Amino acid sequence: MTAAHWIETLRLIPEVEHGKLVIVMQNGTELCIDTIVSFEPQFIVIRGRQGGTIEEARGFIVPYDQFLCLRIERAVKVEELKGFFNTPTTPTPVGPGSGHFSRSAVPTPVVPTDPAAASKLLMERIRAVRANSASRTGP
Repeated sequence: MTAAHWIETLRLIPEVEHGKLVIVMQNGTELCIDTIVSFEPQFIVIRGRQGGTIEEARGFIVPYDQFLCLRIERAVKVEELKGFFNTPTTPTPVGPGSGHFSRSAVPTPVVPTDPAAASKLLMERIRAVRANSASRTGP
């Protein structure tokens, strides 16, 4: 895969999942992503840790040509994977006469990256479900 393919693949995965990604490099090294800082044309800048260590919040500049694969470090349902990669899109040419196509921009749901905001949103959803459930069972 080229750098452009890796960038496109990483952008298809929702930002909320980036903290669960592991980059497996060609030499077998694993980099556990905490945050993707920047997508550059030839490399990615991340904050994370090397697999098998507890030293967190290290900075890494990783060339795309050293990527072997990406791993989602949690149990994943097939429907989730399909949701990441089978989005309804219209192919659009990347360049004139290039014969290459790219997915058109598909809006992704806004998910808070701040833990406090995410917790608040989760609590609101839990309360709404409980209220809805209570109204159905009623006296």
